[in-house]
Amino acid sequence: MNTRYDVLLCDADNTIFDFEKAEENAFAAACAHMGFEGTPELLETYSVINQALWKLLEQGGITQKELRVRRFEQFLEKIGRQDLNAQVMAAEYAEQLGRQSVPIEGAIEAVKRWSEMVPVIIVTNGISRIQHGRMDGSEVRHYIRGMVISEEVGAAKPDPKMLYMGMEMAGVHDKTRALMLGDSLSSDIAAAANAQVDACWYNPKGMENKKGLPVAYEIRTLDEVDAILMGR
Repeated sequence: MNTRYDVLLCDADNTIFDFEKAEENAFAAACAHMGFEGTPELLETYSVINQALWKLLEQGGITQKELRVRRFEQFLEKIGRQDLNAQVMAAEYAEQLGRQSVPIEGAIEAVKRWSEMVPVIIVTNGISRIQHGRMDGSEVRHYIRGMVISEEVGAAKPDPKMLYMGMEMAGVHDKTRALMLGDSLSSDIAAAANAQVDACWYNPKGMENKKGLPVAYEIRTLDEVDAILMGR
């Protein structure tokens, strides 16, 4: 099959998996484990803290090992529950999140189609145990060639190292033959720019590219990727 690209480097969270739903389920279970209800208000408080720390990770200001617990330390401090053990809550959250394989609508079918055209490599800023657990529990695992997980390689997007490793897994050495698909400008699209590979921005909400990063393709639905891979 003649395709425009020889490998699809694909983000996981909010590109293939519905991370917001997974986070909601895992957070509720972790709160229950600690003896209180995980209300929507508390989830919002946690999410703001968590997102800020992941941004800090992208900038090299924190390690993933530190992030795992610090987000719950800051959360429990914010809600005035310093009497609770942040490490225990972090461990329970990770355990629960690893069980959450909630795909975005149509994602399983889409990845299956893509895998019949080119190798699909998951490239994710994630915690190894969680990402492997989620992937093992999903039908997506049948259709991917490999995974590059930031915790395992000691680098996080937008570091281009992760994309290079994904290309190597697929035996692709020509940067013009690789495509990075993801929803995040600051990690996925910036990583593509740093690696000098084409970027496909999955942007279902029609957000503005305020960072001015180069985007070869901007899509609203995953179904649009098929034609891009074929060069149509």
